[in-house]
Amino acid sequence: MYNSYFGFRESPFSVTPDPRFFYTNPLYLEAFAALRYGIEAKKGFIVITGEVGTGKTTLLRRLLRNLADTVHSVFVFNSCLSFPELLQLTLQDLGLTSKDQSKVAMLLELNDYLIKQLNQGHTVTMLIDEAQNLSDEVLENLRLLSNLETDQEKLIQIVLMGQPELHAKLAQPHLRQLKQRVAVQCRLNPLMDDEVRPYIDSRLVAAGYEGKDLFHPDAVERIAYYSKGIPRVINIICDNALISAYAESQQRVYADKIDRVARDLELDPTVTEIRDVPALLAPKVKEEASPPHVPNELPRHFATRLMRAGAGTFFVMFLLIAIASVIDSRKVFSIAGRGLDSLRHNLNWVVPVSQSQALPQKPRAEVGSKRQYQRITIQPGSTIQKIAGQTYGPSAVLGMDLIKEFNPKIQNLNRVMPGQELLLVPLSEETLLREQPDGSYHLIVASFYNGADARAHARVLGNEGYQVAITPSRVSDDLLLQRVEVVQLKNLKEAMQTWEAGLRKQWLAFVSRANGVDQLGKADTTY
Repeated sequence: MYNSYFGFRESPFSVTPDPRFFYTNPLYLEAFAALRYGIEAKKGFIVITGEVGTGKTTLLRRLLRNLADTVHSVFVFNSCLSFPELLQLTLQDLGLTSKDQSKVAMLLELNDYLIKQLNQGHTVTMLIDEAQNLSDEVLENLRLLSNLETDQEKLIQIVLMGQPELHAKLAQPHLRQLKQRVAVQCRLNPLMDDEVRPYIDSRLVAAGYEGKDLFHPDAVERIAYYSKGIPRVINIICDNALISAYAESQQRVYADKIDRVARDLELDPTVTEIRDVPALLAPKVKEEASPPHVPNELPRHFATRLMRAGAGTFFVMFLLIAIASVIDSRKVFSIAGRGLDSLRHNLNWVVPVSQSQALPQKPRAEVGSKRQYQRITIQPGSTIQKIAGQTYGPSAVLGMDLIKEFNPKIQNLNRVMPGQELLLVPLSEETLLREQPDGSYHLIVASFYNGADARAHARVLGNEGYQVAITPSRVSDDLLLQRVEVVQLKNLKEAMQTWEAGLRKQWLAFVSRANGVDQLGKADTTY
């Protein structure tokens, strides 16, 4: 699209593993040299690891282009194979055809071929990309395959290229024999900040660009910041930035455009996103024939936390709720929402503000309310979504998240039956502060229906200096909530200070934005 506009011979930031765009910094040259040495010296097993997008496949393809004619290679790009399937692919790549597809027959044919190549002074190598996906059974069979050797050298050289998980897999006790046979090992790290500019320039030169600096120095700094030095992410950012510059008839890319592209791509190093993490285990709740006395049901560490919190916390929350009852919350949030738009769907980090005119007159689980642990019986026609809305108001999504967690017998919130009992918990430090095995604490801040809202909310907190994590929480077959947590709070004291200071700071921010605004009474935004 933009090649002729900027004077490129071809696209400089394609994400395909084109070896012509191989970046030759010292680390990558070392990895390339290690690969060649391990194969040519017939060392047996060679392991190269690196994070996603650091150029592992590009390195393999560059190696394939530079191997001598006496080196016969098998390139395995799909590692989700059984060992017999791997043998079939190996024989096919080597130009061998076996009528007998049994494992023993294929091994014998491969052994004959390897001996033949050895007698001719040739080398055979197997290059396996994405090796972290290999099963333990396949890895063990590869170790046995490496037993094809003479007294002086290995008959086949096996290169395992994979993500860091490959290290963890090889460290398993039952694979220790394979790990001991790894003769050459290297790791591809992300680029340093000062390497991002040379990396970009090298790709531009390879694409035929002969103009002045296309990316402003400030833009390069932002690219390094958002990409964390991952070459593939750098390519994606630069490609999108050039498309935007072309669309706006600009000849140079500046920092503001990189910021805009990063927002569109949902890149933000201040937010730590945890993927595919199971929901926290719910505390066990004793089942009794008759409705029990609720406080006695609470887990002991919750009660201890509550006692430690002290009267000061409840005084602050009482004061904030009193303020909220005086101020029209919808008007306040319509003004404050410009800077904190991501908070408007879930306000539990501030205070669930009472909106009695919009909700049925039923007991509400207010923040800090010690008495609002309650059991209810699900009535015909009722749903968990309705119950969460009636109980938690603006924080209904977080309420659904906690309902699923504290009612472990309900596997799917979409499948509840009339007559089932439901434990409803308050949004308080008892339920939202979570002690971790290392003694640190997490503070649950919010839950959202989608990742975009969760990341927007997390960015707000990240800008305030908090370290944030986003944890998926499965509540039904078709609904995966995104739970936002402040993490790495060192101890209970820091966790309680964060709870108190967070409530106070966020709420006062809303109030200060509303005070003195002439159009406060004209706001008509609805949520």
